[in-house]
Amino acid sequence: MRAFFLVLSFLLMSGSLAVSEEQKLSVELNKLEADGNSCQAFLVLQNGTKDAYERFVLDLVMFDADGIIARRLAVDIAPLDAGKLAVKVFAVPEQTCDGIGRVLVNGVLGCEVGGAKRDNCLGLVATSSRAGVEFIN
Repeated sequence: MRAFFLVLSFLLMSGSLAVSEEQKLSVELNKLEADGNSCQAFLVLQNGTKDAYERFVLDLVMFDADGIIARRLAVDIAPLDAGKLAVKVFAVPEQTCDGIGRVLVNGVLGCEVGGAKRDNCLGLVATSSRAGVEFIN
């Protein structure tokens, strides 16, 4: 009987973990593309939360291949509708794409839902990369 409750507890916990993972804002660094002496960054966003964000500003830090900070940018990826897949493109001025070795989501400078500011939005962000550079938070 005890084994039954242990298995049941495990299954319930596993289900709740899956729900919390689904309630993330997935931010994928999909592609970096040269644009003269600058770089265009393409983000694929999947809002897995139940909230629509009018403002969601990421504090991004780009490191070069040697781990030296090359650039820091604030990028507003909103609006983000609940459950919506979106693509955002932003420029990294005066920075070549091959000069970017890693990108860090250093924090969330601001996020708003329904005109109200939210705290601790960094915990919602799940990063991944297909761009050939590490994208972390």
